[in-house]
Amino acid sequence: MDAQHTPTTRETEYLINDRVIDFGDRKVSAREALTKAHLIPASEYQLILVRDGRTKLFTSDDEIDLKKEAGGFLRAFRSDRSFSFTVDEVGQVWGDETMEVDEFMSIWTPPQGRDWVLEKTDEPDIVLRTGGTISFGPKGVEDIISRPHHSAEKVMVTVFTTSGTYPSQGAMRVRSSVMIADVLARAAEALSLADTSTWIVTIDGTQIASSQTFEQAGLHGEVELERGAPEGGGGNA
Repeated sequence: MDAQHTPTTRETEYLINDRVIDFGDRKVSAREALTKAHLIPASEYQLILVRDGRTKLFTSDDEIDLKKEAGGFLRAFRSDRSFSFTVDEVGQVWGDETMEVDEFMSIWTPPQGRDWVLEKTDEPDIVLRTGGTISFGPKGVEDIISRPHHSAEKVMVTVFTTSGTYPSQGAMRVRSSVMIADVLARAAEALSLADTSTWIVTIDGTQIASSQTFEQAGLHGEVELERGAPEGGGGNA
């Protein structure tokens, strides 16, 4: 069991960055908490409390009641700013521009029968998957919503290339009637791929035609597309 999920036993103890620290008092300022955890200078850190699916940013002089906040933990980030987003329309905050999906899932477990989905205007939904990374920076994530698992007429697609994976957070959810080439074009733009005109698309080593829809290609459920130059071929990213 890692420290984040190990309960503390004393009112003066609390988790900060996966370490159990005895702060010596039930009530401490954010500055005192950071200093006690050897995170100095405290002024260079963002300190966030995570408890019961809620996050709260503390300024240096804010007081933290460790007994009142029992069951939570603190995350300290060496950063000069925080990043705001929503989870099922509840405002949240984080101290880094990126967040591992695994850590997100450890804080916000998706409701039964539902996925966490990134919703962006005029773009397909992106379903979070373990191993991915969420970005809160410019043009990054603002809203994360729980949605029912995808239906039979939709496909979950991830594109793997030598230049990266798209989407980085998990899988794109599209209708089976969408052209495979359309998804590949989105991936090329997101990954800043240059000339891919000679590249091929394969699944488990079998080449498929990008001019088909997912339905025409017989692709359903979760689909992992591998795109790159054919063996012995060219193509620059």
